[in-house]
Amino acid sequence: MADTLTGKPQLNREVNRRLILERIRRSGEVSRAELAKITNIRPPTVSAVIKELLEEGLVEETGAGVPNGGRAPRLVALRRKQPRALGFEVSETEILAGVCDLAGDLRTQTRAAYSPAPPEATVERLHGMGTELLAELGLDWDGIQGVGVALPGYMDSAEGVVRWSQPFGWRDVPFGALCNARWGTSTDVVNDSLAGAMAAHFLGAAREVRNFIYFYMRFLDASHGVIGLGSGVIVNGEPYHGEFGAAGEITIPIAHPLCVAVDDAGRAFETLDALRSAVAAGQASANAAIDQLVYEFSTLVLHAVNLLEPGMIIVGSDDEPLRDLVMERLLQRVEERRLSYGPGRTQIVASNLGQYGVVRGAVVPTLQSVFRMPRWT
Repeated sequence: MADTLTGKPQLNREVNRRLILERIRRSGEVSRAELAKITNIRPPTVSAVIKELLEEGLVEETGAGVPNGGRAPRLVALRRKQPRALGFEVSETEILAGVCDLAGDLRTQTRAAYSPAPPEATVERLHGMGTELLAELGLDWDGIQGVGVALPGYMDSAEGVVRWSQPFGWRDVPFGALCNARWGTSTDVVNDSLAGAMAAHFLGAAREVRNFIYFYMRFLDASHGVIGLGSGVIVNGEPYHGEFGAAGEITIPIAHPLCVAVDDAGRAFETLDALRSAVAAGQASANAAIDQLVYEFSTLVLHAVNLLEPGMIIVGSDDEPLRDLVMERLLQRVEERRLSYGPGRTQIVASNLGQYGVVRGAVVPTLQSVFRMPRWT
């Protein structure tokens, strides 16, 4: 590496810094000696970088490690208590918000009911929620490094523009610019499913997977008669947007089980809780509605597996109990269609990041600006 960077001391220092910081993030706790061994960077350089990171408040010493024939090494880790980014997930039914530290863990969070509103009104709602959350931590908008907003629809993330969000009725909305103007902190605007994928890759089950697909199933709003379904695609460790930016959009409608199932008296179930209870009790129509959903979704999953051969399929949802019920039957159906499953090595798992996983994914671009190399020209 040193040969390729000769004559570029500034770049060399930045490379060393980012390599060391990323390794600390992945390791959790690690000694200076171990960092030198893992990164193949000279121990004096590692110590100098750690000194800078300590002074900047990015890492902290966490105690003594296990001695190896001498004095116990001092361990370092990311400074986890310091809030770094504010994330939002905006859906047709609610807004979830959370403040994350450098490791992407939530320091505080909240949620509120929401109905689709004009962009300017939505920004005001976000500003109010964000101001209250930051105040809980003794911060204001200047005290964080960035903001991320995850929304359903087709995004031009590079420009911060919502090209088309059918649930909100927005078209060509410069949402990032509206946010920046309102709170003065750099804001990333991302598709909600892609945010889920970025969270899985940066924080969750797919940390070591280079190619995977994240499916996001929305059940809380049944007003359209279909479930909300989108996907985020990660190829070679990077979000895949496609040639024109709309990769991951799914246009195949899958009927919402609340709009299909009826109770024994022929009445529609009013809530997801009632539907799940009926499924657990063995009620025929409720189970048939779930089976139909699983059949249609599994067909989509199997096509994705056979076409792209990802290392993992991850399924997230705004209703985890119903998602888990679907997952149980999905895995069984995939097993039954083993020949169609091709190589059969793709893992299919539920997202392990909880209800605020997309919120945490929304701040990944901010966090990655700390760990990844800037553009050099």
